[in-house]
Amino acid sequence: MATRLLRRPLTVLLSAALIPAGCLLGTGPAAANDGVSQPAANYSSAATPSTPIAALPPMGFNNWSRSTCAPQAPLDGSNRLDYSFQQYMKDNAKGLADTGLIAKGYRTITVDDCWMYRNSSGYLHGGLNWGGATDVRNPAKQPGFDYELTAYGDYLHSLGAKFGIYETSGTHTCSTATPTAPNLPNGSEYYEQKDAASFVSWGVDQLKYDNCGDEEPVQTLDTRMSNDLRTAVTAAAGGDATPNITFNISAPAGYGNGSTKFAAMNWVRGLGQLWRVGPDIWNYGDGKNPWNVPLAGYNFGAYQSFDNTLELSRYQGPGNWNDADMLLIGDNGMTTAEERSQMALFSALAAPLVISTDARKFQPSYIAAHPAEAAHLNASVAILGNAEVIAVDQDPLGAGGYRVSGGGANADGTPAATTGVDVVLKPLADGGKAVVVLNKGSAATNYSLSLAGLGFSAAGCGYDVRDLWAHTSSTSTGSVPLTLGAHDNAMLKIAPHAGCGSFTPSGQITASRDNWGKASLCLDNYRSGTAVNNPVDLYPCSGGSNQQWRRNADGTIQLLQSGTTNLCLTAQSGTTTGAINGKSGQWAGVAPCGSAAGYQTWTYNRDGNLKLSGTAKCLDGYGGATTTSGTPVDLYACGTAPGSLQTNQTWAAPFSTPPAA
Repeated sequence: MATRLLRRPLTVLLSAALIPAGCLLGTGPAAANDGVSQPAANYSSAATPSTPIAALPPMGFNNWSRSTCAPQAPLDGSNRLDYSFQQYMKDNAKGLADTGLIAKGYRTITVDDCWMYRNSSGYLHGGLNWGGATDVRNPAKQPGFDYELTAYGDYLHSLGAKFGIYETSGTHTCSTATPTAPNLPNGSEYYEQKDAASFVSWGVDQLKYDNCGDEEPVQTLDTRMSNDLRTAVTAAAGGDATPNITFNISAPAGYGNGSTKFAAMNWVRGLGQLWRVGPDIWNYGDGKNPWNVPLAGYNFGAYQSFDNTLELSRYQGPGNWNDADMLLIGDNGMTTAEERSQMALFSALAAPLVISTDARKFQPSYIAAHPAEAAHLNASVAILGNAEVIAVDQDPLGAGGYRVSGGGANADGTPAATTGVDVVLKPLADGGKAVVVLNKGSAATNYSLSLAGLGFSAAGCGYDVRDLWAHTSSTSTGSVPLTLGAHDNAMLKIAPHAGCGSFTPSGQITASRDNWGKASLCLDNYRSGTAVNNPVDLYPCSGGSNQQWRRNADGTIQLLQSGTTNLCLTAQSGTTTGAINGKSGQWAGVAPCGSAAGYQTWTYNRDGNLKLSGTAKCLDGYGGATTTSGTPVDLYACGTAPGSLQTNQTWAAPFSTPPAA
């Protein structure tokens, strides 16, 4: 294996024997939080949230993408063997605190894989050696963590931070070495209740739960840990069942893209508050700029992580968050423009904002002593601390964003990350819209943002336009001229003047991809035809008007193709021969709006189905294909939730509020 560690949280079955029960850890007073507004160490009945745990996307820090399990040296150049990984984590937390980022909301400080060790009695504790395979202190290895993590958690809480920790649902974590007998595997499988009690006793506020080493079904394991966390909290709270440990589940990311993943997107909602939905964002360590990295193994770049998560925005909502992985803002190799773009795109997703960088370098003393790095690091801190951008991510509506235009595919079908402009819109609770316009090209470009193209009724109306990076305000009645640097973005908040204007969600409709490495394809009016029942197909997203659709309040889906004014998505009334492939089917196409009663009204739900109203038929990529250009679109019996959803029947479409189940 290369020196860069790759976490692969796919479901893996290991041939390990059942592990006998060990000693039950006693539970005493604990420090935790309700995930909403209560401080640490609060178990009173008053702490019971009236809104979901994690009503807003969690924010914080995680070491994984920046440091993986690699030993870390002190910044002053002193001996690494005298510097524990626990101290490294504390120093990162101190950097966040001293820079003001904890106060900005980045509170949950999570130590990822390799912190732990399970002894021969079955007790999970801090590993004495970082990434070591024995319970004996090895002076040739970097020290790990204290045996008990209570003092470490207390330190984080003293900074106003929360304590996050990593484990896996299986027998072995994704990166730790097989222990030396008689010590036991480090994962939580068969030890869930004991480990949950330890986490509560130490004051853990959030558990990140991976998929490696699973011997039982992942749903069984995640359900068991979710229940055991509640049991442990209740015991520590003297019977008050306030559910106050946030649970971050990796299950959906372990299934690739397909029907099993969509089933998991349903069952995780009752178990936790956030969940990973795709591969790891690129690990630091090989000098590669992580902004644009095509899928390689179980890793891809910051843009690809955004692109993958975007099509799942329909699952977002208070207490339910798609985890797009980590912000690589700091010393990970991206340019300042790229860091600004990742922050904007992840905020438009309503993604958890979790920094993974060497936050020790954010300390004013470090910046002052390293003038060559100062401009970039100061810009990174400013990007992360931009209160107006954070407010978009933390908007209480909880909506993720959707792509109005852009995307696109390279010749090999991979997402186009180096050409074109992406326009992403996120609905906000106050009725305004946050809009990110991203220039993916390597040179600056001018762009005119059409308010009508976003879905605003712009005629005769004025709109307030707030630039969230420049912190300036302007007004517009029709369009907003923009100049975008290479890999940079404009992030705007747009709101109509009082009593003026309306909004109808508009933009691209894309089929769920069946491969992480491929681009989403757009619902496309075939060859821009205008004849009655002109077919629709799946085609690389081009930004063309024949791929622009408006979801009207009456359930019709209107084509916004230039030169047309009254064409709607229409199901044919019966079986015919397809104009695209010559096959027999009930095809979808376009026809004049109002011309085909019963065949032009569609419902859209959280599972992504576009169902023909009054029927059990869904818009369907013919033959199960979703990433093959030119695939015609038909009507077919809907796969049923939660276990039989079909990837070729799940669509990402514009919306005003997150769709219901």
